Amino acid sequence: MKAALVAGLLLISIASINAATDRIVCYFGSWATYRIGNGKFDVENINPNLCTHIIYTFVGLDTKGNVKILDNWLDVSLSGYSRFVQLKQRNPKVKLMVAIGGWNEGSATYSTMANSDLLRAVFVESAVSFVKRYGFDGFDVDWEYPTLRGGSVDDRVGFIKLLRDLRARFDQEGLILSIATAATGDYLRSAYDAPEINKYVHFVNLMAYDLHAYWDAQTGANAPMYPNSWETGYTTSMLNVDACVRAWLAAGLSASKLNLGVPVYGHTFKLSSTLDTRIGAPTIGPGDAGPYTLEPGTLSYLEVCEKLNAGGYSVVFSNEQQVPYAYRDNQWISYDSAYSIGLKVQYAKRMNLGGVMVWSIESDDARGICGEGEHPITSAVYKEVFGTTGITQPPVTTTTQRPATTTTTQRPATTTTTTRPATTTTTVTSRTTTTTTTARPNQKLVCPASGYLRDPTNCSQFYQCYPGLPVQSNWLLKCPTNLYFDAVTNVCTYLFETDYKVFCFFNNDAPYRVGNGRVTLDDIKPAYCTHIVYSSITLTSAGALQLLDSYTDVTNGGFTKFQSICQRNAQVKCLIGLNSALSGSKMFSSMVNDTAVRQTAVQTLVTFLTQQYRFDGLDFYWQYPVLKGGNPEDRSNYVAFLSELSANLHMYGLLLTISVAPTNDYFMSSYDVPNLARYVDYFNVMAFDLHNYWDGKTGHQTPLYRSGKESTLFEAQLNVDAIVAGWIAEGAPASKLILGITATANVLKLYSAADNGVGARTSGRGMAGPYTTTEGTMSYHELCLEKLKGGWTTVLDRTQQTYYAYTSQYWATYEEVQPVLLKGSFIISRGLGGMALVGLENDDVHNQCGNGYFPLLTAVNNALNRVIQENNPPPTTTTITTPRPGTTTTTTTTPKPTTTTTTTTTTSTTTASPAVLPAYCPKNGYVRDPTNCSVYYRCIPNGAFFTTWRYTCLNGLQFNLASSTCDYPNRVNCN
Repeated sequence: MKAALVAGLLLISIASINAATDRIVCYFGSWATYRIGNGKFDVENINPNLCTHIIYTFVGLDTKGNVKILDNWLDVSLSGYSRFVQLKQRNPKVKLMVAIGGWNEGSATYSTMANSDLLRAVFVESAVSFVKRYGFDGFDVDWEYPTLRGGSVDDRVGFIKLLRDLRARFDQEGLILSIATAATGDYLRSAYDAPEINKYVHFVNLMAYDLHAYWDAQTGANAPMYPNSWETGYTTSMLNVDACVRAWLAAGLSASKLNLGVPVYGHTFKLSSTLDTRIGAPTIGPGDAGPYTLEPGTLSYLEVCEKLNAGGYSVVFSNEQQVPYAYRDNQWISYDSAYSIGLKVQYAKRMNLGGVMVWSIESDDARGICGEGEHPITSAVYKEVFGTTGITQPPVTTTTQRPATTTTTQRPATTTTTTRPATTTTTVTSRTTTTTTTARPNQKLVCPASGYLRDPTNCSQFYQCYPGLPVQSNWLLKCPTNLYFDAVTNVCTYLFETDYKVFCFFNNDAPYRVGNGRVTLDDIKPAYCTHIVYSSITLTSAGALQLLDSYTDVTNGGFTKFQSICQRNAQVKCLIGLNSALSGSKMFSSMVNDTAVRQTAVQTLVTFLTQQYRFDGLDFYWQYPVLKGGNPEDRSNYVAFLSELSANLHMYGLLLTISVAPTNDYFMSSYDVPNLARYVDYFNVMAFDLHNYWDGKTGHQTPLYRSGKESTLFEAQLNVDAIVAGWIAEGAPASKLILGITATANVLKLYSAADNGVGARTSGRGMAGPYTTTEGTMSYHELCLEKLKGGWTTVLDRTQQTYYAYTSQYWATYEEVQPVLLKGSFIISRGLGGMALVGLENDDVHNQCGNGYFPLLTAVNNALNRVIQENNPPPTTTTITTPRPGTTTTTTTTPKPTTTTTTTTTTSTTTASPAVLPAYCPKNGYVRDPTNCSVYYRCIPNGAFFTTWRYTCLNGLQFNLASSTCDYPNRVNCN
């Protein structure tokens, strides 16, 4: 019996190894019939012998759960559907399907349908009826994407219910069910349950393209096979075909059901400089539109080959990423050739995938205009799937002096890094409490920007830094004895002189609470904050200001009262909070997409901050660009809007900060971090809500470190340590990062009273507080009062350095004084700018729990060694307790003069410029340092000159005023 079992397993293993890649799924974009000239492509142009399955796109979904026809004229009046199904006359074996969804449909309607038993049942019957009526063989669900773009956190489960119900009904009719999915691992975790998908679909079409495009603000391959050597970050390492395929297979999808998607189109970019044409070169938007697709940033393969045949383009093949690219003047094109497509199909066969998906055949050269034969890309797929001969690489020709075959190295070849020691047990003293943290794993240090980087293991050491390069040991510099490097001011100083920021976020709905839960502006203690953010406004899609509560802020004098706080406390910066949390991305997306509307919005905000009321700046919280109803263009348009807003605010000496999502999976989709860092003064990183009811299990909402028990790389990123490392590695200066914590507790309902640890199963949201009245949420104040009633067990997780509490029914994750003190030590050791308390009104404002007024906010100040001065102005001498390892020392110091010393990276104040530099910007763009041709400054038109926006050309290059780029010295007039 045992021998038979082994033999059976061996046969299964051999069968798996030799599994056939014999499925070619071709999507057809029916809208191509409206194109002109060579680009016109109709049903009759389809070659049904090149595909095993052809999918007609798209139909839509109405609000009642029914399939709806999106183009009745084309699909019905012009017999698009009936002409399509007649392709079987030319190939009786081909399977003809129709797809629902696509990018333009968004997610909201699909989310509502999938999560409603009634609407889901209606949709299933509607889909079956539609497919049978028009004679299709099956149905493809292209929901882009569950949980995202207007969806809900319940979609991951709702999507599976939808597929389950469709498959059960389709099996009765002998119909095919397939889906199209996002490719990268971050979408996989949020939107798709791969093992469950495996049960219900006949195959999955993996959209392994659009991995880089103009929204990255740098050149990149549309569908690279493998990463570049320098793409080692959490996000960048997943942006390639190999990583996408392996992620889905590792998640539990059967290889035989996975179709690798290949693109029949390319992405285009407009280069910032014609001298920098490598992969990773800076760009300033999408490339020019093609004559047929008429879409900036995208070209069909036909448009690409026609451009290349016309001449003038240099063509390069990246051996590292196994894809070509081409450039001419300021136009840069990433595309796939027949050769690189063949490599992808060969890869699919090596991985034993079920097939290859082609998006989309109307973009191919159907008529053979470019001289490669008809349908060259689709034919290359067919040849590699069913053919017996391999393909050979065609010669790569260029029109410049570059060699015919050119492989570019996209980053410096030297990648030696100085890592922190293997054991880094650190003793952290905060006031009189000493805590020993556990050893952290080795970490590579990478320079986020020009300037200096403090050694994370030794506050008296720092490195001269060059952006994007690994830190070298010979870049190390040391402060004099008893001095420490201040990452905010970039000087060696005494520890007690570092100026850490405390941002206090206050929501204007707190005055509506009842009893002891009511908190007003009068309750705020300004001395406990360096910056107060009063969240009270938003913007419309037309760029107009919209108050969240005009009664509170105008009729009842909220803005006036907040303004008086600023006037009485000159040391405190008072900012207005602008957010989209209630409206999603749709309005902001529409606003930033239009240049004129952006200008209107900028003028509206400047007028509000400088004329209607006198405030010190603005905090902008867009939750989140691209997602929640936004568009891919949001990533670059967000930068454009902030650049314009920053220029105007800084002219008036006002601050611009932004509140951002924590984890680095947002970098690819929402945040262009290096460019954002150019324009904003601080990033308020909302490093909380990392775990909540949507996980289906208990987890800390703001752990300092990982537990070591995480099952996926994504879960390992859900802690403060990883979040901060991710932002710095992506290009955010540490001194601009404000670590956000919250005074709100998350309360979950336990599935079983016997299972109450971290990772225990949960069954939804827990109880609501009496003042905040939101299920699953309590203020710190409400939770501490609840715990005082008894029945709660409080646990300190010493691995992740945070608390949780539980009863027989509920489990709460929350912030507490001791973890806040540890986070302060972490901020100091990493050289961050400070800490933000979000939801200030949820602290124990009135000392109802007996631990003092504002215990969390007090802990924030203590953690950052701030001495709270209630009087204004402060006295001429200040007694400050300065922590040292194992000791407490009292030092008397005289405050610095009111005029600040000029530094090169200070972000919060305009410093006095050297005499040789202008006091005001003579023009928009850049100003070169008159004493050093390698140094240049970003300039605001007609605004004050800021030495903070200082940049240095590397590797002996000098700044060329003619081209506004770093250039070789022999090309630069350095006079």
